[in-house]
Amino acid sequence: MTSEEELPDDYLEFTLNILDDRMEGRSQQLEGFTVSMKAPTEFLKYGFNYAELINLVRNQDITGTVKYPSSAGSLHDGKTTEIKFEIVNHRGIEEIYMKSTLGFFLWEYVKVQEDKLSFAIYWWYCPPARKVDLEILEMVEQLLTEPANWHQNDDRVCEHDIENNLWSLFCALKHASIEKMGEYNHHNTAIQTVRFVIDDIIPNHEFMHTLMDYNNAPSTTHKNILNVIDMAKERIKGEIK
Repeated sequence: MTSEEELPDDYLEFTLNILDDRMEGRSQQLEGFTVSMKAPTEFLKYGFNYAELINLVRNQDITGTVKYPSSAGSLHDGKTTEIKFEIVNHRGIEEIYMKSTLGFFLWEYVKVQEDKLSFAIYWWYCPPARKVDLEILEMVEQLLTEPANWHQNDDRVCEHDIENNLWSLFCALKHASIEKMGEYNHHNTAIQTVRFVIDDIIPNHEFMHTLMDYNNAPSTTHKNILNVIDMAKERIKGEIK
């Protein structure tokens, strides 16, 4: 399993702890999004690999639960419902699929370790806007006001940006998020809103890391960057009102 920083922007990573009769855990990025998977004690007790887990799901009725976060902006906010796990053929490979009334989710980037299991699901959401999201974007705008403070060589490692006051779009958003919220969440509303603006400006762009790839695109200018931030600010203001 890749780390969060290496996953595509539109994926959430989950880590489930292996217990006596089940695995359960939560999203690494979205608080309150939890998943459990029941399994026979004898299967969990001695360790297993992913192929063995596939075989278990294929041959037994394996169930669990999923709970949506309370800030997902959905009618399902905070709701818990049962999962039924199935095997599907995804691009020629057998994968685990969890089906619930809250949604159908394919497990990808799966890794089994001694006492836990990790996977990622496609999940593109934006929590409700708050005043702090506008403050983040305003700080980003200040950091990037002058062309001399923007660079077009983002690698999503931000130490040099901070030291040199020379920012990529991603690092400015990350730094401002930490300054204003005390922590960094890869899918906070300010960051998601900027991504959605870029999606609207360049439909079907196929960027793996939207902020980095847009920032580094040869066609992107400093004026484009400020325009994206301004459009995101207007969306946040509208939602807050």
